[in-house]
Amino acid sequence: MISKTSWIWDERFLDHNTGKVQYIFEGGELVEPCDEFENKHRMTVIKEIIEKSGLAKHLVRQLPYKATDKDLLRVHTKDHIQRVQKACKAGIRKIGPEAYASSETEGIARLSAGAVMKAVDTVMEDEMISKVYAQIRPPGHHASSDQVMGFCFYNNVAVGAAYAIEHCGLKRVVILDWDVHHGNGTQDIFYDRDDVLVISIHEAGYFPLESGQVHEVGQGKGEGYNINIPVPPLTGDEGYRYVFESIIAPVIKQFQPELIIISAGQDANALDPISRLMVTREGFKYMANKIRELAESYCEGRLIIAQEGGYNLAYLPIATMGVIEGLVGVDVNWKDPHVLSKRQTPPALFEAVDDVIKYQKSIWEFTEKETFC
Repeated sequence: MISKTSWIWDERFLDHNTGKVQYIFEGGELVEPCDEFENKHRMTVIKEIIEKSGLAKHLVRQLPYKATDKDLLRVHTKDHIQRVQKACKAGIRKIGPEAYASSETEGIARLSAGAVMKAVDTVMEDEMISKVYAQIRPPGHHASSDQVMGFCFYNNVAVGAAYAIEHCGLKRVVILDWDVHHGNGTQDIFYDRDDVLVISIHEAGYFPLESGQVHEVGQGKGEGYNINIPVPPLTGDEGYRYVFESIIAPVIKQFQPELIIISAGQDANALDPISRLMVTREGFKYMANKIRELAESYCEGRLIIAQEGGYNLAYLPIATMGVIEGLVGVDVNWKDPHVLSKRQTPPALFEAVDDVIKYQKSIWEFTEKETFC
């Protein structure tokens, strides 16, 4: 039986208003050069390219529902939820580091978290659908148990993983985060647990500066179940392939997950304004295809891809097209018009992979690697 793929989307995601970038000078002079990086146009261009590229005919549309207090409390503190509610109700724009809100934000953040729960319901209960692309905002992977941060208010994938464990009785869930920034909030929430394996591949020495190092491997019974893979600038498509083959695939094989959830930030793309990793549509297609194959091998194909970052409005939809192509297993007959020259994979990437293995080899087995980059 051929499995179908769900596309979770709701127009209400556009109601979350982050406003404009603001520069305030002495005397109160204000410059607003552009919309905030995380804005509703990110969603409209993704939706448009899904529909007009023909990808929509391969997807089954679904609507999300809102996460309740009970759902959020699986990973967030009561104080955290109340602070977000109070700040949004009061119309406070900046309610945490790089976290911009409006009066509608708290409700839409619940919808974003609930969308991942809906995705869990779908892959666990629908015999015809095992894969989901959740086109959601606000993103979530920087939100820790008790802090908003970096455009994130509630941790969507963490809420979904905790729901899958409690509601569906799962014992082993993988969260793979390929956003260009470290998923510090997700790490924080599951750092001492062994039922959720958190893997984050992100740009080294970037946001947030205080987290994402290779030595952060988890603690207590969670030791070894947190894997950080900080990679250097210019890693590119082949560098990401090397990381997947050297670390991600063998670890997932050993963990034997019952569900895989992706924090899918396409901000590692080659034209993103806040990234230097140079990944193209083909790179994202490879990653989604590879993780789909792993899901089919180890967890009956159950795979959820939840949107996180990605901020170049010209290339974000193209990178996301690649993700959905890999997820569904189709190729859209369309040539990327952007000229993106190939670069040699930096030697620092191989050193970074070796460093990760050094810290993780007491927990996981790694085979000898072939250099194909």
